[in-house]
Amino acid sequence: MTTKTDYKVTASIFMAFFLLIVVGNLMLASSFNFPDILRESPEARFTLFQNNQGTIIPTYYIMGFTSILQIFMAVAMYHLTKKGRMLDLFALTAGVLSGVFQVLGFFRWVILIPMLSSAYAASEVSSEVIFFLEKFANTYFGMTVGEHLGSLFTGLWLIMLGGILVQNNTFDKKLAWLGLISGVALSMQSYESVNASALSFLGDIAIALWALYVVWALIVAIMLFQKEDETSLQPVHWGVWLLGVVLYLANVIPSLL
Repeated sequence: MTTKTDYKVTASIFMAFFLLIVVGNLMLASSFNFPDILRESPEARFTLFQNNQGTIIPTYYIMGFTSILQIFMAVAMYHLTKKGRMLDLFALTAGVLSGVFQVLGFFRWVILIPMLSSAYAASEVSSEVIFFLEKFANTYFGMTVGEHLGSLFTGLWLIMLGGILVQNNTFDKKLAWLGLISGVALSMQSYESVNASALSFLGDIAIALWALYVVWALIVAIMLFQKEDETSLQPVHWGVWLLGVVLYLANVIPSLL
């Protein structure tokens, strides 16, 4: 049986995810020119990291923690919506994998890159080797594992969870469809790192696509805070939708200017 406490705990996890990812992105944008810096040369990226690592390292730790929260979000939603179907297990697996892949991507900046930075500052290894290792870490752990696999499985989780919520009469159908749309968008965006030349336009709108997911998480959190039981429909108030639109535009418009 699903209790009111279950809904409140799940809502708290979603809200923490929303707040931390917004704070983390704002801090990285101001101190590390994120996300554009990830497409710069290794030397430019490494130099900027060294100059601001006092802010960058703890911020990436925060971002890594949002990936851990992603795992808890997947488990919590499985608990709230499971009906003994194969789709429920597939959604849970995709949600957990998305968090694991993103953790591997984000935490390279917490331990691996600072280690390379210290070696570079102490002239323990030549700059060419340091830059090559940083480029490898960024390409494999960042673009391949974190961006491609992380985004892909987040998208798959949202698609499957959206399908589950569409069939659940106690959740707002508009919220379910927004999750589905977000999932399709992130799944498509994940392939930008696979074929950057042909799909570079996806990188230009990455913030807009991810912001859709983050706002969805906020609306889910607010809805779950209000939900009383597992039998009655919990619609999303129009004021919450308006808040979501405002926050979405506030994130997207500056990135397009």
